Amino acid sequence: MSGRPPSSGRRPISRRRLIGILVVGPLVLLATGVALLTWAYEQDRRPKPDSGRPGAWTTVSSEEVSRFTRVGIPVAAVDVRWAYQNGFQDDLAFLAFRLPQTGLEDFKSGLPVSEWTDGGQQPVLDADGFQHAGAPVPSDARPLTCGGFLSPAPAKRIATRVCLAPHPDGTSQVWVRAFQTS
Repeated sequence: MSGRPPSSGRRPISRRRLIGILVVGPLVLLATGVALLTWAYEQDRRPKPDSGRPGAWTTVSSEEVSRFTRVGIPVAAVDVRWAYQNGFQDDLAFLAFRLPQTGLEDFKSGLPVSEWTDGGQQPVLDADGFQHAGAPVPSDARPLTCGGFLSPAPAKRIATRVCLAPHPDGTSQVWVRAFQTS
């Protein structure tokens, strides 16, 4: 006998391997935990469409959006796009369409807007809802004419903003944004 203890057939773990297990193992667990928390945060922050959760984009008809915004869609309107977002307390609706120049004045006179003003250089409407609906972004259009009104509904007060801009094909682009104020 050589004086060495009998071997069980396994080699002892080297220092390098032990340090690797003790350092890399917890780092892998930490990275996995951070990835899971990020995924959970994004799922909570961006709810799935039609989930009914606040902030979710909801599938509704153009007629429902038109009713909510208190702006009727003219028969001659083309390229009608709309979106509706379910809010925590307040809902938000977007409506966009192009209208022939011949029907523009009739459309404007049918709205309860007291004054039409120049949109100026400031962003007058959120681009997110129009982008979600696949409509052109209002901030890119010039000259922009805007007006707004507050509907005196007993249960819901809806603030509506309407903006118009000439389109290169001879029509006018119309953007409507409305949100519930109470």
